[in-house]
Amino acid sequence: MYAGWFGCRSSATRDFIALFGGVVLASILAYVYELGPRLFQLGRGYADSTLDDTVLIAFFLSVALTIFSVRRYRDIACEIKAQTIAEAEARDLARHDPLTGLPNRRLFDEKLDACLVLASDTHQLAVLMLGVDGFKKIKDTHGHTAVDKALCEFANRVADILRKDGVLARLGSDEFGIILPNISSPDDPTNLARRIVASAADTFAIETAAAELGVRIGIAIAPIDGVNLHELVRRAERALYRAQRDGKSCVRFFEPEIDIHVERRIQLERELRSAITADIIEPHYQPLVSLKGNCIIGFEALARWENRTLGHIPPDVFIPIAEETGLINALGDQLFRRACFHANAWPETFTLAFNISPVQLRDPALGQRILSILGQAGLSPRRLEIEITESAFVEKTGVAKSVVDELRQAGVRIALDDFGTGYATLSQLLSFRLDKIKIDRSFVSRLGDSTDSRVIVRAILGLANGFGLTTTAEGVEDAGQLAYLVANGCTEGQGYLFSGAVPAAGIPALLNREFGSAAVAEDGQEGLHAEVDALDSPGSFCHNTPSITAPRA
Repeated sequence: MYAGWFGCRSSATRDFIALFGGVVLASILAYVYELGPRLFQLGRGYADSTLDDTVLIAFFLSVALTIFSVRRYRDIACEIKAQTIAEAEARDLARHDPLTGLPNRRLFDEKLDACLVLASDTHQLAVLMLGVDGFKKIKDTHGHTAVDKALCEFANRVADILRKDGVLARLGSDEFGIILPNISSPDDPTNLARRIVASAADTFAIETAAAELGVRIGIAIAPIDGVNLHELVRRAERALYRAQRDGKSCVRFFEPEIDIHVERRIQLERELRSAITADIIEPHYQPLVSLKGNCIIGFEALARWENRTLGHIPPDVFIPIAEETGLINALGDQLFRRACFHANAWPETFTLAFNISPVQLRDPALGQRILSILGQAGLSPRRLEIEITESAFVEKTGVAKSVVDELRQAGVRIALDDFGTGYATLSQLLSFRLDKIKIDRSFVSRLGDSTDSRVIVRAILGLANGFGLTTTAEGVEDAGQLAYLVANGCTEGQGYLFSGAVPAAGIPALLNREFGSAAVAEDGQEGLHAEVDALDSPGSFCHNTPSITAPRA
């Protein structure tokens, strides 16, 4: 626009010079040929002075009109030229990323569409989708300006690698796309992808520190994976999705089974949203058993989802989807509210254990929501036991700690779930005020055949005892495991040896169930202790499930 404006100013200057030159030339000619005296003599020949004035005025008006017309024509021409330049610049801006100067998705699609016209079995092209990791960490540490600098440097590195062999575009905040036309074999995009991954692995200078970025790449090839623009891009994005799931700095080509996997993932997300809206995901309850008193002391709420189309969907399938899509808070609140109302029907000494996702613990308002639901249900906070995992400590310790402290001050007990399988250090664990450690089932399941597992479990029990913490062993499935846990001081057990998870309607039957042990009617302890003694006897092995009773009021 400014170039056009300055162009108009230059044209106006040229017009002025030309007009001034014309006046000077006319004056010289008039002097040389004595036009002045001659016009004077001609004027004296006319008797009508009014006509003279009219002719003179008409002459000057015609000259002025001519000058005005020329100037107006030049102004209009300048305006048209400036508008044309402005429109061209606007079109250019609409097709380029303002930060990196790279083509944006619109121009990327246009160029890809043009290249696909030439695609054939002998003239293949590759589309690479790049997902870059690490910008969030840079933003949290150094701010948005540092992120912009890292983005531009990454774009420059990739552009230097690509040179003029293809088209590089920025398609999103942390997503880039590459069109690699006329490839000779899949080795071409593979080698390019490897060079990009290696380049991203080099540190980026950010202010006074250094930052690292990771890049994952999905690749689709035309016409093998499609000749339609949207189809080819979608398949490259699905290959990228698989690369993101497989780990850092992965490169994946599109494969037909990826489509099946992603379609199922999309269907699961759609069904999950509908299930949350309809409130059909319900809690089931697995008993927590006191190994000392041989009786049920509470229940852990576990999410169960039966879908009319897909059948039973395990929590380890739909919970991660809920976390990725931001549905976990709605689902968690929904399940917790139902569990609290169910717990009101249990004996008052029973506790309710409820799992909290690390994603939920990122929300500073979580503590208030939990306490609010407890109040609505009329359930005492002292009957609630919140289970969290070690990863919650690693991800965002400050927020998680404040939520945990808020709940503990209200009387809620805090249990560390799946202990030993995360990445938390003992110093991190000690910074949290815990009430219980749950021994992961992966250790308990191997007590019978792994010396290492027995050593680990014994160490966990000793650590918990030293800090005065309750211990719960998960996944207890046979009497041999139970005997080892009791002998080493484990306080609680949970697993199929006692009972699987049952719906709320099945809890009364579970509490009233009897296994034919005469010791149950007495004090609920002799049956379990007799079984442990039998297990300690050489050559003996008991297959009977220990008796379980509700504690006396």
